[in-house]
Amino acid sequence: MNDPESGPASVPQGSLSARRAGQGPVLVMLHGLFGDADNFHSLALHFARHLDVVRIDLPGHGRSPTLPALDIEAMAREVRQWLAAEGIEPCHLLGHSLGGKVAMSLAGQAEPPTLDSLTIVDIAPRHYPPHHATLIAAMQSIDLATLSDRRSADRALADAVPDGGVRGFLLKSLQRGDNGRYSWRFDLQGLARDYALICEAPKVARTITVPTLFIKGGDSDYLQGDDESLIRGICKNPTLREITGAGHWLHAEKPGLFTRVVLDFIRDAGVADTDGPVSADTSA
Repeated sequence: MNDPESGPASVPQGSLSARRAGQGPVLVMLHGLFGDADNFHSLALHFARHLDVVRIDLPGHGRSPTLPALDIEAMAREVRQWLAAEGIEPCHLLGHSLGGKVAMSLAGQAEPPTLDSLTIVDIAPRHYPPHHATLIAAMQSIDLATLSDRRSADRALADAVPDGGVRGFLLKSLQRGDNGRYSWRFDLQGLARDYALICEAPKVARTITVPTLFIKGGDSDYLQGDDESLIRGICKNPTLREITGAGHWLHAEKPGLFTRVVLDFIRDAGVADTDGPVSADTSA
């Protein structure tokens, strides 16, 4: 399943699409809502110098097929089955935002896969308000059958999504087919249908005992001070870090620092004493 770092995506034998490059211990990366494996492309180039990096398109995203229900647990089961089919175990697991919820659900299964470490990026194990609802409605309002260009889509989203960076992120997933018609590279209908389920906390059936790192963007409100008790409620001995001057997409805003924090944690996880004291360092 290895592909050139700059080459086209490869579709593996299993049900999900993924990209893989590098050598060493395996790092599996799960992206956030409305994203795909390409969100980690630049990071993967750096990680692949030290690790065997596997970037997965979550169900209903990118080139992966959708599911009858796009809830967190269904996505986690699909990722688990794909990892088993590909023989990827043990591995280090990293998830950002929705991918972090899926990763927590996967690590907290009654019989979880064998993980060397778990890294959760700017998301907590709790319910979130439906703050994407307006954004979803705006995307649904675009008539893709008559859409002539991306600029028209950008204008259609501007009122509901005033942040140009967020619009740019979404429009990266607006693709034009050979027939000239546009389509989203995610299952917008399914994600809209199951959005309330995506907002829920991940179900964790057992305490997560592997070395676990939570990274917060200093300028992001996705992780709050009150979330620490929830994190310690599902994880045996978590490490908490904060990257100052970065928002929710901290891996894109501070890639060098983010890469160093994750690599240091992964290296330490190989010899980590999970019964030892919790790290008091909460800033990077």
